[in-house]
Formats: sequence, structure tokens, C-alpha cells
Amino acid sequence: MNCLDYRRQLLAGTGETDAMRVHRLQCAGCAAEWQEHGAFEEALRAGLEVTVPAGFAERMARAQALRRRRFLAAAATVVAAAGAGSYAWLTRPDPLALAFIDFVMKEESKAIMMGAMPRAEARKVLAGTLPLDKVERVGQVKHVGPCPFNGDTAYLIVLMVPQGKVSLLVMPSAKRSSEGHAAKEGMSAVVMPMHGGSVGIVGENHALVMDVAGALQA
Repeated sequence: MNCLDYRRQLLAGTGETDAMRVHRLQCAGCAAEWQEHGAFEEALRAGLEVTVPAGFAERMARAQALRRRRFLAAAATVVAAAGAGSYAWLTRPDPLALAFIDFVMKEESKAIMMGAMPRAEARKVLAGTLPLDKVERVGQVKHVGPCPFNGDTAYLIVLMVPQGKVSLLVMPSAKRSSEGHAAKEGMSAVVMPMHGGSVGIVGENHALVMDVAGALQA
């Protein structure tokens, strides 16, 4: 995809596809266009707001409150039947995602100082989990090298995109069946199952972390 195709599809208003997201993450001009387009859409929606009849908001609030009470009553019945503990995972941060954040905050600089591995070797090692070519289509790889993590060997990739820096930890031997999320001290992380192992993505911007995750899964 080139800039012209990206902007045509953006203006068509059909939403951003995976291919568009990959292009935007590599193109500062289209990233700025995306932000400007979003601001314009928000201003347009604000300009189209109309004054509602007197008392309408109160009536809607009462109706929504009634529906909410009915929903909560039904949900409470389900939870009581299944056991409240079964749903605790919905609010808990993923332990491995938290460990990723701790690694980036405390150990990443040491891992970088240990030195990078040859790109040819990195392509071979990562091929079964997260091909390096796919990462390079998303942004500029500034570093790739092995590092100790959770008693095993992972591979740290430092990736730069126009919106900022993200860190990837590729773990060929760590199998997962589901995605996990965590946030801590201004950092956001997601861990994703891959065909061979798993990968964690850490950054200061949650939206950017999720954009990169979507681009790598495309």
C-alpha cells in the first residue's frame, strides 16, 4: 500500500484495515493524516449535535437505570450459579504481561548492552515464532538479541515506528492459548500466542501497543 491508496481508503470512511495500519505505522505523513482525520470527524460529530427536548435526558437516564438493574439482577443469578471466582480473571492483569513490563523497565538496557545477534542468525531463530521480515514491515528494528527471561531464553526486539518505540520479547518455548494484558507505571503490555511460542509487546502508549499487535497478527 502507498500513501495515495491509504488516504483514499481513509477518506472513504470504511475504517482502517490491517494493511492500512501497517502502512500508517511506517509512515509519519499518513500517521499525521490519520490523526487529523480523526480530529475532523470528532469536530463534525460535535457540530451535528442537536438540542434534545426538555426532560429527555432524565427520561433516558431512568430507562437506562431500569435496564441496568434488570441486567445486574440477571448477571448476579448467573454468577451465583457458576461461582464468582470463575470471573475473577476478567479484572486481573496477566502475570506474564506484568513480567514483560518489569523486564523493559529494569533489564532491557542491560540486554541491549550485551550486544545484538547477527541478523541472519536472528531470522533463523525467530522464523518459527515471529519472522523478522514481518517485524521489519511494521517499523525499523533497532536491536535484536537474546536475553534471559523467566528462567529461559527470549529474544528482545527494539522496534521504532513514527509514533514511538515499542519493545518485543519473542519466546519460542513459551506456549499460550490466549491473549493477556497488563498496565503498570505508565507502561502497557500485551502477550499474544503465536504459531510457535508467544510474543510480548510493551510500550508507553496502549493504542500504539495494540496497533503493533494487530499489524504483527495481520
